[in-house]
Amino acid sequence: MYELYNIDKANKNFEENKLFKKLLKIVQHKSTNDLIELETIKKGMFLVEENQYVTGFYFILEGRIKVFNSGVNNKKQILKLATKGDIIGLSGFNSLYYWASAFAEEDVKAYFITPKNLEILLVLFPDFTLLLVKEFAFKVRSYEIRQKHLGLFPATERIIDSLLLIASKFGSKTSNGILIEHCTSRKDISSFASVSEANTIRTLRKFQDKGYITIEKKIIIINERETLANLLKIHCCPTDEKEKKGCYID
Repeated sequence: MYELYNIDKANKNFEENKLFKKLLKIVQHKSTNDLIELETIKKGMFLVEENQYVTGFYFILEGRIKVFNSGVNNKKQILKLATKGDIIGLSGFNSLYYWASAFAEEDVKAYFITPKNLEILLVLFPDFTLLLVKEFAFKVRSYEIRQKHLGLFPATERIIDSLLLIASKFGSKTSNGILIEHCTSRKDISSFASVSEANTIRTLRKFQDKGYITIEKKIIIINERETLANLLKIHCCPTDEKEKKGCYID
């Protein structure tokens, strides 16, 4: 199965996340607990905003977040979706301004660390520094892999890619499939997939007719996740065994 789309794997990764485990220990340490704040960001609020001064970084414990920036003619381009185990704002660590906005789709709970305090922690805890570098490298790799394959995908497959990523980040398992309640507007899906809204509407209707998904107002249920993932394999997984290392669909 497509490793970036696997809900069970995502949850397991958070439970085993060494970076966040280490952060919890630092929070409980008397000499450093004042360097980290536990914050709650209400639904509909921004964690960070594009072109605003960098004030700190969020290590997400709970909640769902949409990260985007403004493209041509101020058109919103969704860059990624974030939830527990993700870090918001870190790309602005060595910058004056945030380069993207992060919007809370629901109430978010997170550890907040200012740039100055993060620098102190990086010096005091070398093991935390290494874990942070590894985590950041993994996130960059995942983003680069997706961008690479989006270049290979026709419009329909881009929409599949976006649907499955939304499901893995924001979806919940039900007896009927994976239920998605956030980021399901045609505008959001088309933005994440980098295709037109009209194309997105036609494609979703076709998927519903084939029984791959069910659309109920603002809710989307993915009935056939494996079928959709298999459609992506055709475009990004080489048949040559030696080349399969570059494919991120298991």
